[in-house]
Amino acid sequence: MEVEIHHVPLVPVLKLYLLNGVEALHGMYEVIERTMVLESEEEILALDVLGFGATPTHHVTDADPYSSGSVFVVNMRSWFNSVWTHLAE
Repeated sequence: MEVEIHHVPLVPVLKLYLLNGVEALHGMYEVIERTMVLESEEEILALDVLGFGATPTHHVTDADPYSSGSVFVVNMRSWFNSVWTHLAE
């Protein structure tokens, strides 16, 4: 098994796992307001993303290339490859 990790300078909006080229797990992050304490001890109200609680949905390709699962997996793989190619460091 081979794993590569790259950094992409985007604000996180979702989690996406592409499995074996035929499955995808996808979960959108919820934007929340929360109080953050800076190093100066000043408290500010900030927008953050709640990634830990993002519930993934499962999508699978099948024999029909136009089914919702097949289209979703192909589109997510295409999106991932475009980000990996053009933005990842």
